[in-house]
Amino acid sequence: METLSSDLDLNRQAKGNRQKAIGFSLMVFSFCLLALVIEPLVSIVRPFASTLEPSALSLQPVEKIEVSGLHSISEDELLYLLGIKKGKVIDETDIREGIKRAFLKGIFEDIILESLDDNRTKIKITVREKNIIDSIKIVGNNHFSSRFIKKQLGIEDGERFNLLNLKEAVESLKNSLKKRGFVNSKITTEIVHKKDNKIIIIVNIIEGEPEVIKKIIISEPEDIVKSYLRLSEGDILDHTEIERLTKKVKQYYKEQGYIGTSLTYSYSNGILDIRLDTGKKLIISFNGNTAMQSKILLKEMPFFEANIFSDDIVEETTARIISLYHQQGYPFAQVAPVISLSDGTISLEFFIFEGQKHIVDSIKFEGIEGKLTLPQESLKNILTLQIGGYYNPDALGSDAETLIEFYHALGYLYVEVQEPDIKIEDNKVEIKFYIKEGPQVRLSGISIKNNKSIKEEDILREVQLKVSEPYNEVDISNARRKILEIYNKQGFLDTTVTVEREISGSDANIIFTVNEGKVTFFGKAVVIGNKQTRYPVINRELMHTEGSPLNYNLVLQERHKLYRLGLFTDVETKLSDMLGDKRDVLYRLKEADAGAIEFGFGYGEYEKLRGFFDINYKNLWGMNKQASFRIEMSTLERRFMLSYYEPWFMEKKDLSFKALLVHEDRKEKGLDTKDIRYRIKRDTASAGIEKKLSETLKTEIYYDFSVVKTRDIKPDIVLSKEDTGTLVISAIRPGLIYDTRDNPFEPKKGLLAGLSFKVASGMLFSETDFTKMLLYINKYQSLSKRIVLALSIRGGIAKGFGTTRDLPIVERFFLGGRTTVRGYEQDTLGPKGTDGTPIGGNAFAMGNVEFRTDVGKGFGIVAFLDGGNVWKKAEDIDVSTLKYTTGLGLRYNTPVGPFRLDYGHKLNREKGESKGEIHFSIGHAF
Repeated sequence: METLSSDLDLNRQAKGNRQKAIGFSLMVFSFCLLALVIEPLVSIVRPFASTLEPSALSLQPVEKIEVSGLHSISEDELLYLLGIKKGKVIDETDIREGIKRAFLKGIFEDIILESLDDNRTKIKITVREKNIIDSIKIVGNNHFSSRFIKKQLGIEDGERFNLLNLKEAVESLKNSLKKRGFVNSKITTEIVHKKDNKIIIIVNIIEGEPEVIKKIIISEPEDIVKSYLRLSEGDILDHTEIERLTKKVKQYYKEQGYIGTSLTYSYSNGILDIRLDTGKKLIISFNGNTAMQSKILLKEMPFFEANIFSDDIVEETTARIISLYHQQGYPFAQVAPVISLSDGTISLEFFIFEGQKHIVDSIKFEGIEGKLTLPQESLKNILTLQIGGYYNPDALGSDAETLIEFYHALGYLYVEVQEPDIKIEDNKVEIKFYIKEGPQVRLSGISIKNNKSIKEEDILREVQLKVSEPYNEVDISNARRKILEIYNKQGFLDTTVTVEREISGSDANIIFTVNEGKVTFFGKAVVIGNKQTRYPVINRELMHTEGSPLNYNLVLQERHKLYRLGLFTDVETKLSDMLGDKRDVLYRLKEADAGAIEFGFGYGEYEKLRGFFDINYKNLWGMNKQASFRIEMSTLERRFMLSYYEPWFMEKKDLSFKALLVHEDRKEKGLDTKDIRYRIKRDTASAGIEKKLSETLKTEIYYDFSVVKTRDIKPDIVLSKEDTGTLVISAIRPGLIYDTRDNPFEPKKGLLAGLSFKVASGMLFSETDFTKMLLYINKYQSLSKRIVLALSIRGGIAKGFGTTRDLPIVERFFLGGRTTVRGYEQDTLGPKGTDGTPIGGNAFAMGNVEFRTDVGKGFGIVAFLDGGNVWKKAEDIDVSTLKYTTGLGLRYNTPVGPFRLDYGHKLNREKGESKGEIHFSIGHAF
């Protein structure tokens, strides 16, 4: 600026050059101002640009890249944002755009690029990241807690430090303290730097002398104010408390029927003066209403919500009451308001003449120029007024408009609907609509103009408009949107489509004129806000490739996929400004808590008391790898489970890995006899992979290794030596799963089907040899808004081989209970020992039918039919021996699934069996 001033002085002495000097000075000043605005960017680019010549930049590929000062993101992500990689020639324009892009991350204070050799093939990138707030310390606060002050600041640990944000936070804190009576408070801050780019913010508070209430004056009436006022003489004047008092007092008088209530206050020299204006009490009454209760009519009164009384609102209220009567079938209802005023009171009385209730007896349609082409029933179904329903004269106009819209949708553009003829006799109403249909307009031609990049036949094939179809504005509007979608998928984001209609008689020629614009290509993905989640987790969900046409529908799909990870509470996508013919996409994320602790308690008819405790974390090492530890306890069982899940196994898309360690100790007992059938202690290790073949189909293969100890087993259950003592079971378990359900927890439509095998063999170091096959098919179909039909078929077959003749008890099939055949006790169907104890079998078949109804407020009723049985061997299968039950169930939705109470009744019970059983649990039966 000193140089600039001296230049101006010199030029003032030379009049001939004065205008040039001023122009030069303004130019220099403008550049200075511009430098202040873009100074961070200029300082970043300048070292690099001044070191390398543009010609060298365009000829020399990079051989070596050094990066220093980088902590928060990977080196690969930084180079991706900058557009630099080994073997690529650096372009200065790309570098400038890359630096702008990197700054969008919000984590960098400075980025410097420089060459390390004369050939400019070795590049050094030095970054300085913004400081991270490690902690906030509050000093000097006496009246306010540190927690309160931190909340008012709005700055949290782990955030990137921003000086402007800190200044705004301090100002906000000052205002908060002032509202609470500390008008002389002062706040200073100090920044303490630590290692690893972290800082401590020290907030020093000098609260100062507060405003103290020496005396309180309350105008009449003061009783209500005193009852809600929580301030006393000697207290600090808290303005937020006065705001609370105002809301409470206004609410009280509103409930007492007052309107226009206001409360004001002033404070001076320690005196708090509170003044209350109660407004006027509004008394509303009704005279002559017998068909409509007064409490129903009072709901139509807007006075208390508006907190005002006026002639306009009275007139509006009168119209609303009349409309309410019309809706209930009283077409001749009349309402006359009478207003009386006295000191502090407004009396409003509505005198009502209700008349007689009228019912729609018939609705007919008659053509003005001949017989109507559309069926009478089709026209009746679209009306608000229905035969047998209340007659509402207010609906006549809207029903006439509905008829016109219906005809237009079918191509009758010249239709006319006259005012209906109304006949009333004995409180029954006959309605007759007179309709002039006119000719039906059909599409005679569909063409596309100005389409250069996409062929007309390709567009027409997608829009699904066909010649000779009825003219329909909705279809044409949908076709226009479809054309825009077609172009948008090809990267034409600025395409516009106009529609011309040439209608002559019954023919309509439709012309779509396209203004394609230019293709926009995908630049780079800029991910913002991920602190714990690593960039590869996000990047692998993205579908665009750099340089491909930018398809915003894909961006929306990417947003949905990121949500489905369960790692983010918010995902925002935004297109950046154009960079040549490219646009970057910004993905702004807000991370969710990756860890969770859950627990619950319950009661079951079989286990009695039961509960669980679960702790899980779904973002190990920031890579969306998940682990959980779960404990399940009941009077019959203790189970401990440690699981691990990796959604992208070996960095392969649609390939996941699961591992599970289980320790369980359980006992089986009869519900009626309470005697123990057997005890099992089992330790299992399971690991396997799942491969997603499509959106609905996946395959899996697992290896299971179990050590099972069976004891206290009843003698008549023992079928082989493997049923007692310790047994090692080692098996592989492949499977195939097909799933089209709309919701895995509360399905209303779709199919779930699966086929799995289990093979245990001595070749896998198993002490028993067998094969098992399981098949299940569950079908869900919504029959109406509140009714769902659910069908299930399940079956299984097993067979021992080698030295194993009968499967060990832990591998046999059992049926009966709350999730299989309801009406029978747990596991009691099928073969039994000499004393009647179930022994299980090598084959089973089962079917279930449920009608699930939603009755509202979270409750549901289910009618079901179950059937099934277990056979000792596959050769024993006999469908004539299937057992059937039917019953009803009650459902109540809870956060962990529907609570279920079912009663199953046996349809073909045997001698000595109970008539049925009650079951209760959480979750659907299937």
